[in-house]
Amino acid sequence: MDEADRRQHPRHPLTTSVQFFHGPSRREFPARCANISAGGMMMYVPAATPVRPGQPIRVNIGNVSRPELSGLGDGPRDATIVRVDRDALFDAGHLAVGVRFSAA
Repeated sequence: MDEADRRQHPRHPLTTSVQFFHGPSRREFPARCANISAGGMMMYVPAATPVRPGQPIRVNIGNVSRPELSGLGDGPRDATIVRVDRDALFDAGHLAVGVRFSAA
């Protein structure tokens, strides 16, 4: 089954800076959102960021201009890293990281 077919929520392009608190290291890191849905998002992080699938994070997305997703920017969101693409470094040494938002 294609990954897009498993998604419960449609993805929307959103290019914006985000910050996230990485639970295991107890540090803040910068990221760049690439796309977002009601259930999660894809973000790019610097290659040296110590991210692994299954790790908890808290992400600050900021203003989300899409009306159907407006609640996502209301404050920090708990999430879990579900995918880290270390094979394909994006945008000058950045990793693609997929996260799933925790139920509100």
